[in-house]
Amino acid sequence: MPPKSFACLVLLSATLLSAQGIPKTITLADNSTVPIEKILKAMPKEYRNISIKSGPNKSDYTLEAFETATRSGLHIQVDHEFDLTLFDPDRIAVSSVSDESLGHAMKVVCHAIKTSVPVEVVDTNNLTQSVDARGEGPGVVAAVVNSATGRTTHTDTASIYVIVKGEHALLDCYERRTGCTTIGPGKYYGERSGDGIWVSYRMPITHKPVRNHYKIAGGW
Repeated sequence: MPPKSFACLVLLSATLLSAQGIPKTITLADNSTVPIEKILKAMPKEYRNISIKSGPNKSDYTLEAFETATRSGLHIQVDHEFDLTLFDPDRIAVSSVSDESLGHAMKVVCHAIKTSVPVEVVDTNNLTQSVDARGEGPGVVAAVVNSATGRTTHTDTASIYVIVKGEHALLDCYERRTGCTTIGPGKYYGERSGDGIWVSYRMPITHKPVRNHYKIAGGW
């Protein structure tokens, strides 16, 4: 492993270790549809240093928790979906999760508090691929194919230049099959995983949660 990559790994590991065990507080957002009693009941027992409250008091994080219920099959069984998003005081998304189990969703949120580190994206290298899927040849069939397909273009982020706790690191996309969703310069949160980082954020307008996997490729 290159010296700069090794230095990045050592620094990030030390940051995570120093953050463990520090008490943290979460305020449940007013627009949440999941009552705080239900969230407290679903709190994982292994995260006793994290407390959740409601009201206008200041805290380390804010949690938006929404529950939707849909009927499936013969409309006898009701399926519940919990959408949780954790924000820091600057309204930057730390973690977003959708799950049928509120307990598992809360475990993901608490784990993010324990392991996430701020990631400042300074610059990006994007890769744009264009595929012409239009049909060839005359006739009605080709016209139908052209209207249904046409040219498709996809852009993903190949690499990003980031700053993590003052350390400059180059991250390469590790999403081999789908590529990394395009991400712009700004502040995000990442979670260490071996010699890589998972960067989480929410898409604008749709607010869809995105989680990209990058490998630490060196410094800059």
